[in-house]
Amino acid sequence: MSTLKGFIRRLKEKLFGKERKEYIFVPSPAPKARPASGPQVGVERKTSIDREPYFIQIGFDFGTAYSKCIYRDVITNKAWIYLPAGSEYMEHPFLISSALLFKDGKLSHVENIGCDYHMNGLYHLKRALEKVALCQWSDSVLDPYRNVLGQSDVRHLAKLVHFCAVYFLAGSFGEVREQVRQQFPNFGTRTDDYIAVNLAVPVADAERPKVNQLYNQILIEAWVLADKLKGHPVVDVAEVEKLLNTISEKENPTIKDACFIYPETSANVQGFVRSRVSSPGIYLFSDTGAGTVDQSVFIFLRDDNCEHLTYLHGNVLPLGSSSIERRAALVYRRTDWETLEAWRQKKESGGMEFPLIEARNAIHRELMRGTEQTLAWAKQKLIVKNQLDQIRVIFGGGGHCEHPYKTAVMHPFSGGLFRRVISPDVLGMPVPSDLELEMGKTRWMRRLSVAYGLSFERSELATFTYPVELETPSPGEIWRPCRKIQDAPTKDEC
Repeated sequence: MSTLKGFIRRLKEKLFGKERKEYIFVPSPAPKARPASGPQVGVERKTSIDREPYFIQIGFDFGTAYSKCIYRDVITNKAWIYLPAGSEYMEHPFLISSALLFKDGKLSHVENIGCDYHMNGLYHLKRALEKVALCQWSDSVLDPYRNVLGQSDVRHLAKLVHFCAVYFLAGSFGEVREQVRQQFPNFGTRTDDYIAVNLAVPVADAERPKVNQLYNQILIEAWVLADKLKGHPVVDVAEVEKLLNTISEKENPTIKDACFIYPETSANVQGFVRSRVSSPGIYLFSDTGAGTVDQSVFIFLRDDNCEHLTYLHGNVLPLGSSSIERRAALVYRRTDWETLEAWRQKKESGGMEFPLIEARNAIHRELMRGTEQTLAWAKQKLIVKNQLDQIRVIFGGGGHCEHPYKTAVMHPFSGGLFRRVISPDVLGMPVPSDLELEMGKTRWMRRLSVAYGLSFERSELATFTYPVELETPSPGEIWRPCRKIQDAPTKDEC
């Protein structure tokens, strides 16, 4: 049985001739075989020999407040932005709210995408999953889930978060699959048509086995249930549990092969490392989302057209843009959904009310210290410490702005970690040519870069090394510049 990588290569060579050498993704190999029963998309199968099989790769950016999705025809190497139904007239029509509603024991998806906070709302699923995986039961991000349960039993709390995550992802995956079917009307008429999904997690989470394992489990379960929960129908939580119980532990291995977890920073910079403007070196990436600021320091290497990212350190700081309205609301000790939404709207409109100013300044101070810690931990992994002086900075995320985020991240470069004050280059993300993006919509890429990076088939993604896999050099391994000792002047030279 030929491998998936060989299948792609032969198809591409048949259609377009031979291409450049392909590289296998080392940490997690590609699927071993093409699924015999076709893709898991829930369509009636027919036999067709008048075309080559389709291979569609979904890149899903599971965001704290909003998710984004880009899917790609792997064979033609052409990608499209997924736009939820009814979003055509929105300023950012590609946003998928990651919030759910819970009422009378039933789950549903929010309908008003112009509002972040809702009555009976359940928020920040992504962070809630992390807290459950790490058994951090007292974290405030779990409060909405704890409140709807009306009890503090951690087993029920863990189950509710789990069910919510599967419900949200499965409903979203089902809608994306439907859009793929509409775009490719004869998709599924060949038994070897194939569709796969990549999901991103922060580097700091991805290298923690408990978090990574939970993400993988939920991703696979959501992929299996995507057609049954398509479009987020209103369902009882108990019904979600019943559906999960129908999934066999010996599920078809090709389903697991279709689901892949990849570091968020690697996905974010995928377009950058593939571009002509990129160059090897050391980088700090700071991604500001709604819930967190995810930071990574990595070394980018390119060898014979093969890109590799070596992560020195990853950090997840709970200082995302939603922290601004939450801290402002806490000034008056009111954090109900209406108050939070009112402060969010003031924040988005550039409000300068005292609570907002204080919140931004406090986040600035904390992010400044957090960034310094990120750089300090990264420096410990370097054999040549002065290499950090050559660092460049990349900003990303929908919550990024000048203050407090950019100013805080740039401040430590004038601190004690460096021999001198340095001014790192701040690099922007190139606009990809393989993405169907209308004129004037290029500004969307700041929020779509993760989904874009995830839309590549896994064997084409840049390989990487996690910080935990990189040993801290011993004192004897650290390079120290030799001092040049001048000879004592001779009598004639005096």
